[in-house]
Amino acid sequence: MSPIVKRQSAAVMFTDIAGYTDIMASDEEKALSLLQEKHSVLKPLIDKHDGVYVKGTGDGTLSYFDSAYKASKCAKLFQESIYDNENMNVRVGIHVGDIVLDDGDVYGDGVNVASRLENMSPVGGICVSSTVYDELRNKKDFDGVKLGLQSLKGVGRLIEIYGLRGDLLIEPKPSDYQDDKVAVHSDNEVPSIAIIPFDNKGADEDVFYAYGISADLISDCSGAGLIRVAGLKDIEKHNYQSLNYEELSKKLFVRYIAQGTLWKMDDMFQLSVELYDTKDKKVVWSDRWQENWENLISIKRNLSDGLLKALNTKPEIEKKVETNNTEAYEYYLKGLAQMAK
Repeated sequence: MSPIVKRQSAAVMFTDIAGYTDIMASDEEKALSLLQEKHSVLKPLIDKHDGVYVKGTGDGTLSYFDSAYKASKCAKLFQESIYDNENMNVRVGIHVGDIVLDDGDVYGDGVNVASRLENMSPVGGICVSSTVYDELRNKKDFDGVKLGLQSLKGVGRLIEIYGLRGDLLIEPKPSDYQDDKVAVHSDNEVPSIAIIPFDNKGADEDVFYAYGISADLISDCSGAGLIRVAGLKDIEKHNYQSLNYEELSKKLFVRYIAQGTLWKMDDMFQLSVELYDTKDKKVVWSDRWQENWENLISIKRNLSDGLLKALNTKPEIEKKVETNNTEAYEYYLKGLAQMAK
């Protein structure tokens, strides 16, 4: 009988002990004792907050909860409980997302993101995604520091990240989070982008897939609201392969250029993406990862989400353009007219 596979949304919590490998190498007995002590404090707290302890991964733990508040409360109490233990240098990451429950194990996008947040957390601190912090904003026992829109390398996601504050929590410094921070579109002009057909590095027949990724991204971005997206016909008409980004930007009347590569081999693929700002002349977001072919759909969804977040297509921008920014709205109309030619 095959195991039952379930999918659900949950608040996923990852923890680990920083420097544990070095402790294990120098004093194995001390390392194992430290691990036992960690579990003796953490597991009862997980139970108390209606969480599910899934497994330990070396010095790390994976658990999930039915709410972001319960997961965050558990993490905060845990860090406070071990605050005075100088050997217990724990990092915590929490994210709300989709998970897959398969024969006692848990995996999925929510797990991947929570794991990356744990890696980004300071020792003694807690890093959470915006989906978690949105639930904590109005809770009197929680406060946070904004760390900006971060590129989670290898996950293909752009996530707004926060560090939780507290008297017994180590607060992350925003200055330490600049390397992977994405400089989102902030000008009053309406965001505009050309998504170039992805370059196929595999077999000739895989051109179909590379082209399809670009077409899907164009469709997703076009339907997202007040953002101007160049169509594939316009891009191809201007012989995009022979033009640099700045030249193509002028031809298509767009500011941003997105381009990527796809390499499919059997049931695996490698995918990379780059978002270039022709006004500031810099790459504002890039990522690269290797996945099973069956995960292409979720990666494409993450790509669309990442592009839109980098272009800052939020309701407040739409309102600004519609109500009190004549110059930006004229820019938008001019762009539509240019694309219609």
